[in-house]
Amino acid sequence: MTDATRTRRGAMARLRHAFLTGLFITLPLIITIWLLGILVHMVESISTPLMLGILRLAQPDLAAEPAIARWVLPVAGVMATAGLILAVGALASNFVGRRLVAAFDRLMMRVPVVKGIYGAARQLLDAFGRKTSSFRRVVAIEYPRPGIWTIGFLTHSTTDLAREDGPPLTGVSLVFLPTTPNPTSGWLAVVPDGQVIPLNMSIEEGVKLIVSGGLVVPPGAMPGPGV
Repeated sequence: MTDATRTRRGAMARLRHAFLTGLFITLPLIITIWLLGILVHMVESISTPLMLGILRLAQPDLAAEPAIARWVLPVAGVMATAGLILAVGALASNFVGRRLVAAFDRLMMRVPVVKGIYGAARQLLDAFGRKTSSFRRVVAIEYPRPGIWTIGFLTHSTTDLAREDGPPLTGVSLVFLPTTPNPTSGWLAVVPDGQVIPLNMSIEEGVKLIVSGGLVVPPGAMPGPGV
């Protein structure tokens, strides 16, 4: 292999790595904007006819202005969406609102097709999106064989699990091992406490590492010079 071929292949490898890294960084932003666009469109389909009807009754000449339909109504739709999100958040923060949200969750989980999508989305938000995450920290365990490490999230440590026959499993940790690139799926491993290795990264950094397939590595997870 000539030096020119090595240089060309190295440049292509760096270009591919940069493209994949940029893709995994921008893709969550694109998905978020897309979902927000769907929500804004849904709210606009309700708010726009309502506001036009009110304007036609109050100010017929103003309702006929092109700038109203082109600029004012879309901005009003975005503001209505933000107000709806704030209202839902404020409602869900009190006792009655929490009861209503729980009742709505139970209703959605009874719909045959919807419950799979809605349940997965709720699990993702509950596990990764809240400050009070149910995951305690990012850890590594030797799996699927010695010498191969798998990254997971510690849910409980120093736990005793009763067995139907025989002595209980004592001094074990419960570790959720997510799949890449979808961290909402995975499996639960019961691991002896001494075999659970804590990693130097936050839950959010661990999620980014898993979703990116190892392309987005937190700076604190890599040892510095001389380590």
